[in-house]
Amino acid sequence: MRGARSTALVVTSLAFLARTAEAQHAEHAAHAEHATEWSLLVFHTFGLAILIGVIGYFARQPLQMFLRDRSDGLRRQLDNARAALENARKANAAIRARLDRIGDENEALVREAAELAEIERGRALERARSAAERVREEAKRAADQEIERARAELQAEAARLAISLAGELVRTNLTPDDERRMVAEFVERAGRPT
Repeated sequence: MRGARSTALVVTSLAFLARTAEAQHAEHAAHAEHATEWSLLVFHTFGLAILIGVIGYFARQPLQMFLRDRSDGLRRQLDNARAALENARKANAAIRARLDRIGDENEALVREAAELAEIERGRALERARSAAERVREEAKRAADQEIERARAELQAEAARLAISLAGELVRTNLTPDDERRMVAEFVERAGRPT
């Protein structure tokens, strides 16, 4: 309320002084157009001093409050900026620490992957050796079976050839006396009880 009254009083005083100065200026212009009167200059100076004094008196406290509020606002902004800067530094330090940890973790992961790859390579080699051994054993077993089958066929063929050759030899070398003797031996053997 006091501020409104003070403002109204200042405005009224300024309006009054402005009209008074204007009236004097108009009166003086009528008397002497180009002459400078010291009294008019003194009057204007006196009016300006009163105006400045009234403004200073009534505006001092609001101006002090404005400047104090402005100063407090700037101080709060500086404090907020400092806090934000400190938070940003902390966040930056945390990010750098995390990046360092990530680098270490990456190295550990690479080492672990290399170890796992080496283990898997060993397992794969072992599986390949086992598979090769199985293939070798199966091939050997198949070869042994094939050799046995071929041996049996060869023996059967050799037996047929031997029988055929023996039959041929017997037919060519067998005389009728030999034939009678063989038949007699066969009958004699067949007639004996076993």
